[in-house]
Amino acid sequence: MTGAEVLCERESLGLTQSDLARLLGNNADTIRDWERGKTFTPVRLAAQIAEVEALLEEATERAVAELVAELRAMPRPRAVVYGEGERPQQGDVERFGVRWWRGVASKAKAQVPGTRIGTQADFDAIDREA
Repeated sequence: MTGAEVLCERESLGLTQSDLARLLGNNADTIRDWERGKTFTPVRLAAQIAEVEALLEEATERAVAELVAELRAMPRPRAVVYGEGERPQQGDVERFGVRWWRGVASKAKAQVPGTRIGTQADFDAIDREA
């Protein structure tokens, strides 16, 4: 793979360099160097990225279904998401990253009318004003 291909694949998966590095067992500097063409990518990288993509697809489908069920049980459905600087220490959000979780929330919102998406701080502010 070329550096540009790594960059395009990573972005199409909605992952940061740190997210992809964590999933591949590398560090973000290595991913950055590949994307910039500073170092060559390993021969097996395309297959590893395909494995990550399949893993993400399965996890996303499961997470959306679980979140939809939770939202449907709420009188005022709300999906809490995280900002770029936040590192939640919980399951798939920790594993795949906050961008991935925001995508999950968006897909779930499309299935549950009236759902609001926001950070916990957003919802705390809304509740104080109510």
